Amino acid sequence: MKLLFNKNDKGAEELQELTGSFYANNDFGRIKTDILLESEKILDLVGAPVYQLAETFYHDAPLNVPDQDDLLQHLQLPIALMATFRYYQSNIMSHEDSGRKLKVDKDNEATPWEWMLDRDDEAQLRKAYTTIDRLIRFLDKSGLTEWIESDQRKATRELFINNTQAFHSRYPIDESPRFFYAVLPFIAEVQKKYIAKALGKTAYDNLLSKFQSDTELLETEEILLDLVQTAIPLLTMAIAVKRLSLQVLPEGVVQQFRAAQQGRSASQPALNATIKVFTDELHLEAKKALDEIKQELQKNNPDKVEYPLLPNNSETNKYCRT
Repeated sequence: MKLLFNKNDKGAEELQELTGSFYANNDFGRIKTDILLESEKILDLVGAPVYQLAETFYHDAPLNVPDQDDLLQHLQLPIALMATFRYYQSNIMSHEDSGRKLKVDKDNEATPWEWMLDRDDEAQLRKAYTTIDRLIRFLDKSGLTEWIESDQRKATRELFINNTQAFHSRYPIDESPRFFYAVLPFIAEVQKKYIAKALGKTAYDNLLSKFQSDTELLETEEILLDLVQTAIPLLTMAIAVKRLSLQVLPEGVVQQFRAAQQGRSASQPALNATIKVFTDELHLEAKKALDEIKQELQKNNPDKVEYPLLPNNSETNKYCRT
């Protein structure tokens, strides 16, 4: 993998043009590792074939691909912003033989407060995430075979919630493709763990097959699909909030936790309690949707119920609990 930067030793100038904050007279060698790490992440997201198109165009020759300049810029921008963000975080101190040093011109400079650094980090990160959203939207519109046949896009074809809009229409995620692809494994997990069980193998396979092939659904199947597509985002968000950093979540979701982060000493316990309440509510809403799926199946097949809504009572059981 070649980097999409530093052609003709102009890496620092390229970063300055893309980010507006990186100094053009900085040594590109100091940020090269961050560029490499972020390039690998983008490659994993879009797939090697897409990255290689931009790589070939940047280093070798023009391609017979529409909007090849736009493709390169859309890939460069998130890499540049994420790399400079990581660089700024690790560049607060110098690392020398005698230990870490903080060098400040006391007459003309001042060290920022920690809350200032936090706000700057948040602003930088959100801007970088916006460029990743922009990149995926560009690829979706481009029709590039390299993107359509990528592992990420192939994975969506096995799911009832198979694009950003489908997820956002059920649970607001700021219409973020970045977040949708971040939780793609969770969506697959929910579908196999909860939806397949709720529907039963026959109904699950039949509904998924029709959905994938865009076959016209019966009215009863449309109702089931609607319930399935309601439950999946709720359960997915319950998993995402527990497993992912708040930095990864969409801004609209993060706002729900801001009150719990006031005060440094009490922030973590308050945040944990807020997350628990939030996920419990999501699970409760999802459980209602799953129960409605079972009720719909029972209504459609009253003589064949695979999942009884109430447990069977044993006449030999003489005990009770309170």
